[in-house]
Amino acid sequence: MKSSIAAIGSIFLIVIGSLQHAEARQPDTDIEANKAVVLRYFDAFNRADFSQLDQIVTADYGDRLEGQAPGIHVIKSYLEGLKASFPDFTWTIEQIVAEGDRVAVMNRVSGTHRADFGGLKATGNKVDFRAFQIYRIERGKLAEHWEVADFATFQAQLEAKTKESAFQSFQRELAPAKESEK
Repeated sequence: MKSSIAAIGSIFLIVIGSLQHAEARQPDTDIEANKAVVLRYFDAFNRADFSQLDQIVTADYGDRLEGQAPGIHVIKSYLEGLKASFPDFTWTIEQIVAEGDRVAVMNRVSGTHRADFGGLKATGNKVDFRAFQIYRIERGKLAEHWEVADFATFQAQLEAKTKESAFQSFQRELAPAKESEK
């Protein structure tokens, strides 16, 4: 009898342990809560307030952007660098959809290039392009991120020269001729 009770007790502990382990691996499926985490992240970026980032992003956050290493310190540095180069950078959510532990966002990215960025001196150019993000949520925090963005438009807008009108160009060309007539 004692061995049966001990066996049942052992099986109970094994089952409870398995359930707890399975629960730890269970994806977050509260769709509205998952969307809320993404909204908090976008809001923190738009306000340039990264003081609560550890409450929004996991410590081993995996940003799947090209060349990006994992970790909250990496994403914090990345976000701070974006805001330093584009102080008015904003991410505006146009669409947000969630299923299971994933949240997808179509957003607009806009701002003004005010400081050096990726080896390019500040141009003062405005940028405005779209991006598509997918976030994986784990235990109420962003755990992974994938992005497809219109980086070609972004790059073209950064490198664009200020365009003057044909009339302004014509006046500029005439200026030396007017000076020589004097």
